[in-house]
Amino acid sequence: MPVYKYRSVEEMPDPAIMLDAGDPAIPDKIRFLWQLSGALVNGVGTCIPRGVRKYRSIEEANADRDRWEQERVDRIRARNERTRHS
Repeated sequence: MPVYKYRSVEEMPDPAIMLDAGDPAIPDKIRFLWQLSGALVNGVGTCIPRGVRKYRSIEEANADRDRWEQERVDRIRARNERTRHS
């Protein structure tokens, strides 16, 4: 995806004209975004601990983060294995 630089807001294209309202690809794009957001929420939201935690050292904080990150990786791998064998 290219990155464009504009000198002012007036040079930027109008976002309303980027997709035609009757474009048949719109439902597919919406469906894709729903699936992506669902995958992100289900993959991340269930394993990141909520709230504020205090640690005695940066090493203890890093170890805790490494633990829940590994739990997330394990869950994603297990989910991928289940879908691969289905």
